Amino acid sequence: MAESGRLIGLDVGDRRIGVAVSIPPGSLVLPAGHIDRRNLRSDIASILEAVSQRQAVAIVVGMPYDAQGRPGQQARKIQSVVRALERSAAVPVFVQDEAFTSSSAEAELRASGRRPSREPGAVDAGAAAAILRRFINPD
Repeated sequence: MAESGRLIGLDVGDRRIGVAVSIPPGSLVLPAGHIDRRNLRSDIASILEAVSQRQAVAIVVGMPYDAQGRPGQQARKIQSVVRALERSAAVPVFVQDEAFTSSSAEAELRASGRRPSREPGAVDAGAAAAILRRFINPD
């Protein structure tokens, strides 16, 4: 699928939704900012606008599973976003395990000399990029 067009990756948190985009043929994934959360309707509209602007062919949403692979409390919140996207989006919606993506995004920012505490949206976008990379290359 990554070869056929851009994919949008999402890291859905309580305050922000990190956004990333793949560049066809899919080998390049870039952080693409974040969406400040307001309410479900507004969040979905903002996501769909990002999908439209970037002409994405699919949406990949990070899903937090517990150590046994089951959805926990945060996953249930994200499942409501996924269901709303499935009802509203004109493109397919996929979920991808997001384990440790935020911590790896923070580490990458620190390694590049940036301070995650001063750029909270950068951590969210970086986590979305990690989710999308994992979906494209599941190794």
